[in-house]
Parts: sequence; structure tokens; C-alpha cells
Amino acid sequence: MAFGDFTVDRNFTKWVLGKNGTLVSYGTDEPAFEFNADGSYKGLLVEPAATNLCLQSEDINTTWLPNATATVAQDTEETPDGDTTNKYIKVVDDGRTGSGQAYVYQTITVSGGAQYTASVFLKKDVLDWAALQANGAGVVGDASPIQYFDLDNGVTGTGSAGIQDATIEAYPNDWYRCSITWTQGAGDTSFFFIIYVADGDNDSTVDLDGTSSIFVWGAQVETGPIATSYIPTTTASVTRATDDIILTSASSLIGQTEGTIYVEVDWRVASATNQILLMISDGTNNNRISIFNSSVSELSMAVNANGISISNQGQSSTAYSGIQKIAFAYNTDDFELYRNGSSISSDTSGSLASLATLTDVDLGQTFGGALQANMWIRAVALFDTRLSDAECQSLTTL
Repeated sequence: MAFGDFTVDRNFTKWVLGKNGTLVSYGTDEPAFEFNADGSYKGLLVEPAATNLCLQSEDINTTWLPNATATVAQDTEETPDGDTTNKYIKVVDDGRTGSGQAYVYQTITVSGGAQYTASVFLKKDVLDWAALQANGAGVVGDASPIQYFDLDNGVTGTGSAGIQDATIEAYPNDWYRCSITWTQGAGDTSFFFIIYVADGDNDSTVDLDGTSSIFVWGAQVETGPIATSYIPTTTASVTRATDDIILTSASSLIGQTEGTIYVEVDWRVASATNQILLMISDGTNNNRISIFNSSVSELSMAVNANGISISNQGQSSTAYSGIQKIAFAYNTDDFELYRNGSSISSDTSGSLASLATLTDVDLGQTFGGALQANMWIRAVALFDTRLSDAECQSLTTL
């Protein structure tokens, strides 16, 4: 499918937060434009492929098991996709009196030594704390990493040593998407994904009075350091295809001997990976101009002409978050990278004389569909002249 002049190739549906406050599905080859919880525009979500290993992501009464002092219940509470039918989304203690734990769990088969992120949409009910655990993950020094979440104030609580990252993101109607990231033990090829009802921070012991409960929906387990867009599952794992977004036969739009490329993003990165934000090329690796975030977390500009690296440098991006406006102005002996109103890197040596005709524009990937970005692209522009310093600063000012 084409949007504007670009073509999107993604052989799978994709779920993102819509303007109306619920998760919406974009069909095969449709660009997935996402909105913030307040309804404001977030951007075109561009991601690599991902697989949800967690089965029955929306039904905790199938595949999932409750512990001995818990049960699962049906409820008509509206889920993040807007569904108000009666469904199994509540974890509650079994009411036997006294105190104990209430949780559901599922066995997940994984690869030893790999990094994983587990996520789920949670909402407070009678209790307003929850915890996620990768029980039996075999992390050195923390065999079963666990993290607590405050579902009333939308903040993370106590996490054990094996938790490498934990996030809680607000969604409409008091739902939160909570996630934990860890690295599986080298010899451990499975773990129990446990979702606890909690009485408070670092406290998974609840009253067994039949009312200790939270809502659970949309569970996901995937490789990598962040929770990507939601992938529904039933009886088998499901893979969402990568977003392949490209404009071809665009030589007339591209500055060939000089120019400026611009991209605005809502920043989200997966560390230790190269991520292309915007690339123009001749469809090969030999002739290309790009803005990318490197595997060492550096926002960079790069030029290759006739197979030779002409320029490749930038600035540390470790502190970046939120909206980023980035421009790369290029000309022979004049390469400059701008971010949020300032020049952050310049190179005054390098000829573009051997640069072949550039024809393709790729959003969030290389010409061959590799090194996908993992963030929201909000705007893109091409200029066939090297804009002045003042123009580039103005273009990138927040």
C-alpha cells in the first residue's frame, strides 16, 4: 500500500494506540500511525519484526494457570482494545480466608543467554499493586527476577537485581502497560511468566477474602530490550513482520551534489543496535547518505560515495528522549549534523564527486530493509540544497 509517495510492505496487521483512546489494528501493508494517551499525534511507528512467545495473550483462563490460592474470573471491564464483552481478565484470590499469594503463570520456552522483555496491560481493581516475575530465568545472582508496579500512581516499585529495565506506560481508562527486561541464564531454556496481585510495594502477600484482584490483558514475551507494539496470540506464538517503508525513483527529489535531509522522531531505541532513521541511496551500500543511531548510542551522519566512506561521525545519544528534530546538511567539504536547534557535529573534508545518482528514500531502515529503527517517525523532508546554518537551526528548533 502507498501513503503519499511511499510504499509500505508489512505482511501482517499491527496494533497501536488510536486517536480515540483504544488500540486499533492497521491491516497488512498499512502505515501504523499512533497517538498518545491524551489523543495527541505520536508518529508513524516503525519497528523490526518481533514474535510474541506468550500464548493466549487475552484469555488468562486458557494455557495460563492460577496458583492454589487464586482463581481467574470473567468481567466486562473495557480492555485497551475497547472490548466490553464478558471475558477472563481478572486475577483474584480464592476467598479461603487468611493470607497468601494470588497469581497466574505460564511456562515460556526461550533460548538460554538471550535478552527478553515481558509486558502486559494491567489495571487496578480492589488492589492497586502488581508484580511481574521471570521465575526460573536463571539470571546470575537472581534466579527469578521480579518487579513491582503501582497501578494507582503509574510508577515502578521495587525490582530485584536481575531486572535490567522496567517500564510502566499509561493508557486510557486507567490501564498501564508494564514491562520487565532481563537476560536469561545461559543454560536456562524456559521460565514461568508470573503475574501477581500485590498488596503493596515488594509485598505479594494478600488477604484471601475473595476481593484481592487486578485486571490482566495483552501479555507478551519477546526477545530484545524493549516491549514493541502489541501482538495478539491464541494457541501459538505470532510474529509481526517488519515495517518496510520506501520511496523509489525519487532522484528528482534528492539533492545529488548537495542537499539536506530532515527527520523528526519520538525517540525510542534498543541499545547495542544500529538503527537507521532516514537514508537516501542508489539502492546499494556503495552510494548512500543517512542519519542513524549507532550500536554505541551515537546519533550520526554518514556518507558513502562509490564504496568509500566520506564522513561518519556524530554525538552521544544516551540522554535523548521525547521529540528529536534532526537535519543532515551535505556538500563537498561541508557535512553538518543538527539536532533540536544546534549543530552537534561537523566535518569539513570529503568530496561528493564520485557519488552516483541517488534514487531511493528509506524510512527507518537501510536500502535493503535492514537495521530497522524502533521509534516513531513524525516528519521527513528532503531539500536539494545545503541549507544554511541558520536555516538548519530554525528547521530543527523544538
